[in-house]
This record gives sequence, C-alpha cells and structure tokens, in this order.
Amino acid sequence: MRDQEAADPTGPTREGQRLSTRETAELLGVKPETVYAYVSRGQLTSRRASGGRGSTFDAEEVTALARRNRRESDRGTGPGGSGDLSVPTRLTLIDKDRYYFRGVDATELAVHHSYEEVAEWLWTGELRPGVTFTAPKTSVAAARRAIAALPEHSAPVDRLRVVAIAAAAEDPLRFDLSEEAVLGTART
Repeated sequence: MRDQEAADPTGPTREGQRLSTRETAELLGVKPETVYAYVSRGQLTSRRASGGRGSTFDAEEVTALARRNRRESDRGTGPGGSGDLSVPTRLTLIDKDRYYFRGVDATELAVHHSYEEVAEWLWTGELRPGVTFTAPKTSVAAARRAIAALPEHSAPVDRLRVVAIAAAAEDPLRFDLSEEAVLGTART
C-alpha cells in the first residue's frame, strides 16, 4: 500500500492515520513552515506528537487539502494560474504583485488611512476614522523593563520578541478568547 501511496500522494489513506510535519509538507509540496500557516488559517488541524515533540496531522485531512489545492492549480485559480499552491481567503488577495484587503488595494489603504484605521477595518469590517490605539501603562512599563535587561548588542527582532512576551504577561485577558477581549487586546 505504501508504494501505491507514494505513486499518488493524494491517493487513499488509512482511516485515523497520522502524518508528521515533514510528511505533511512533502504531501502538500510545501515547506514545514507553510504547514503551520495552514493550521493557523484553520485549513489543517494538528495534534501534539506522542512524547511532546512536533505535531501530527490527520492523513485524510491532509489528502483532502492536497486535492483541493491541486484542483485550484489545475483550474488556474492559483497565483497567476501557474500551478502554485494557493491559500484562498476572504480577507486577502495577491494579484499581479498587488495586495488587496477586503477587495481594496493595500497601497490605497496606506495612502488614505492610518495604521489603526486599517487594522480596525480588517478586524471588524467597519472603518472608524480617527481611531487610535493606546497601550496600557503597565504593559509599557513591563516592556521597558524587559528591554533594559537585554544586552546592548541585542538584535531588533530579539527585542521585539521580548517586548511582546513581557506585554502579553501583563495582559489579564490573555487567555480570554472572546471576540471582545481579543479585539480589546489587539487595540492596545
């Protein structure tokens, strides 16, 4: 059966079979990082592998995603119709080297609206002119303390990671995943 599956990676799978991240990436023809992007977009579900290292994926779900992506590529609905795998979303479109959010050119959004206005519009679908976000003083103080503890030569990306973790630790609603709480945290 493995030989048949190897010849046709979207062929039948055994019910309940789990695939490693590497196997999933190979089946989909993508990098492991892209597999986790599929997870974050809700197109795949993962489970922690036994022993706690890595993730596993349902073989049938992966096969269905591979078939779906292949059909879109065959129809030319992937980026440029080139046969590339695509991830269709209701929020973003990349077409001819242009980015569109909710059908509006991202460059036009940047020219005419503030960062906060665009973020609010993306999150809620409502454009609120003049909206601003303000970080809580406790989060700012925690971020400053964390930055002060870093060595002088710390890279900007390392500083950003530390600041994000410190600010998140100060957020009393960090485990509340209700829409209102998530939007409130995002606005700070």
